[in-house]
Amino acid sequence: MTDTVDLNYLNDILVNKMRVKRQPVAITYVNGEPPAGYEPVDVVACMVVRLAENGRKIYVDANHHDCYVGQYHLGWNPDADEFITEGEYLTMAQGFFTEQGAKCNKQQSYSLPEGTITALAAAPLNDVPEGVPVDLIVCVCNAQQAMQIAGAASVREGTFPHGELGASACSSIFAAPWHKKNSVFALGDGGGRSFNQVATSDMFVSIPRHHFKYIIELVENFWFDRDKMREVIMPSHAPAPQKEVQGG
Repeated sequence: MTDTVDLNYLNDILVNKMRVKRQPVAITYVNGEPPAGYEPVDVVACMVVRLAENGRKIYVDANHHDCYVGQYHLGWNPDADEFITEGEYLTMAQGFFTEQGAKCNKQQSYSLPEGTITALAAAPLNDVPEGVPVDLIVCVCNAQQAMQIAGAASVREGTFPHGELGASACSSIFAAPWHKKNSVFALGDGGGRSFNQVATSDMFVSIPRHHFKYIIELVENFWFDRDKMREVIMPSHAPAPQKEVQGG
């Protein structure tokens, strides 16, 4: 079922039913050559989201990137030293990180294992070439939309989404879903938010392929009776008990 989801229909649901303002992005974990028609870009890894939102089909890999941190979290720098793995870089150009805080930040951040992917490719969800597999959908959206999109699996199969705060955006939106096998909502870090021009009221959501169908099911089965909900859970809205009529 998950492999047969109509991506254009899913895109229509996200854009026209859930009203996300920014174009949803299809992410592919490439194992081999990048898909035909995708161009390499020398940018920070998380920035592929914004480039794909703007209509481009692009990829980063071990040779095409512009961020040592992204390279590390995508599994392309297994020999990284303490500069990255202990978070030393976090203390060198900003005053609010302590050495201990920076170290813990990297210890608690997810990275893809070495060799998991050869490239990370991105394209608009409504313009994925035929035959290109989609492993994740990334949306930048507000909290209400994130609750519904990232939480779709929770109401269909009972799996609560995974939330992230503090880790690098590339770790949260690309590596965490792989490790957790789960939908992720994340605020991202200052750099990831800046590179992707994320508004102060918005966040990232990253949905793995096996959860795509739940977004569709959520919308196709959506209805809500406010009065009935109040009646069944709020004593003040429950129907008044019927008085017994005394026979005579």
